[in-house]
Amino acid sequence: MKKGLIGLVLSSTIVLSGCTFGASAHEQLSEALSTIYEEEKGYREAQKELASLEKKEQETFNEVMALTQEDTEKVKTLVSELNGSVEQRLALLEEEKQSMKNAEDKVSAIEDVASEVKDEKSKTSIKELDKALDDRYAAHDKVSTEYEALTEKQTVLYEMLLNEETKQEDLQNQVAEVNSQNEKVQEAIQTFNDSTIAINELKSNVYSTLSSEK
Repeated sequence: MKKGLIGLVLSSTIVLSGCTFGASAHEQLSEALSTIYEEEKGYREAQKELASLEKKEQETFNEVMALTQEDTEKVKTLVSELNGSVEQRLALLEEEKQSMKNAEDKVSAIEDVASEVKDEKSKTSIKELDKALDDRYAAHDKVSTEYEALTEKQTVLYEMLLNEETKQEDLQNQVAEVNSQNEKVQEAIQTFNDSTIAINELKSNVYSTLSSEK
């Protein structure tokens, strides 16, 4: 996906010294966030593998583009590798999506914490965190949708490389389509990253309001 996805920092715990009133809520929230973080492990692992595949795929594509029409067999071999890489990336994307879905299913635990907190300021902060998490998973869905569309356009491009009748103009147009779709992917990733940063900030604010309860 090129532009790195920022990881959600949820596993850290904050000790509330001398605060018994908010301790239960703090512990429940910490546990809920830690569970979500663990559920996203598959997402984080898939991201690392995707980055490696994308780098290798770009190198292979550049190698194909440097060949002449006489290198038919070499082109076929490399295009086969490109198509195989796309399949691997899509498989990893499915693993990533499942991981995020599993994590999203655990967000309801945060709603439970909000319902038990009596302090209105803390309740509001927890609800804001809950909504921000929902928005983040929606943002990831958008990344996945745009990324799948990108792989479709890349597959068309790779197949065009096999056709000796493909005109240079048509090839350039398809490359432009791929690049245009990649921009949409990058925009979606930026939105996702922004939402992740916002959540990490909200998390700190929630713990701060809990620690200030009397």
